[in-house]
Amino acid sequence: MIRKPEESAPGRDWRALARAVLNEPLTHFMAIGVVLLLAAAGLKALERPVLKVDAGEISQLVAYWQVQTQRAPTPEELQGIIRERVDEEILAREAIRLGLDQDDLIIRRRLAQKMAFAGEDVSPVAEPDDAALRERFRRNPDQYANPPLLTFRHVFFSDDRAGGGGRVAAETVLRSGAADSETGDPFVLPRSYRQVRGSDLLRDYGPDFIQAALTAPVGQWTGPVRSAYGWHLLRVDARQKGGPADFETVKAQVRDDYLEAARDNANAAFMDRLRARYVIEVAEAPAGKP
Repeated sequence: MIRKPEESAPGRDWRALARAVLNEPLTHFMAIGVVLLLAAAGLKALERPVLKVDAGEISQLVAYWQVQTQRAPTPEELQGIIRERVDEEILAREAIRLGLDQDDLIIRRRLAQKMAFAGEDVSPVAEPDDAALRERFRRNPDQYANPPLLTFRHVFFSDDRAGGGGRVAAETVLRSGAADSETGDPFVLPRSYRQVRGSDLLRDYGPDFIQAALTAPVGQWTGPVRSAYGWHLLRVDARQKGGPADFETVKAQVRDDYLEAARDNANAAFMDRLRARYVIEVAEAPAGKP
């Protein structure tokens, strides 16, 4: 009978160690944990996020469509509206998942605007009573005073003119005494105004023109006066002085100004409360930069 040679001692030790490890409860626990982790990862990979578009949101989408088109959407158009909303939400979620919202100036500003609006919602401004409005009116008489009313004509001279441009041409016409509504160059705005407030013309003509109209002698041509367009000769035919306003006449404006100031104060207080939650550290600007 042939007997197999006995295994060496190192081989017997290795197998014994392996059996001992496999029989350990801790080994069984770790194996079960690994299986559970792998199963959880697999299930998570199979999960699909839920994206809901409820009836309220659909109503908002339809209302916005009606405002834009002045009609209700057809069934096909409604499906397209909902599909666009779903696609928008999917793209937004994927962008956030990939971190595309980080360090984006436009997104940060939009979020800041929405937070500012939220602050206005939580800090409503109470409707002022008559006494509060009268007090504001009393404290700001110049703000509500009736402004002077201007009736004037003007002649325009373009800087595109040769031989010194519009200013030289305007000075020449003024010295000759030939200024009238027919002289000068074509102009996009009216050549004459009747009982208009200077503030209504400020955007179009600029402060220098308005100041000249408020101070020029009545009944004669003066200038040249500069505007954003070029040069003008100006004739003020009448200037009705302003004066204190009647409260009832400007009450609506006083109310609007009161509410705007109250909202500004509430927003400032809201921002102060938010700043108090943070430790704000601002680095020193590099040398040579503001």
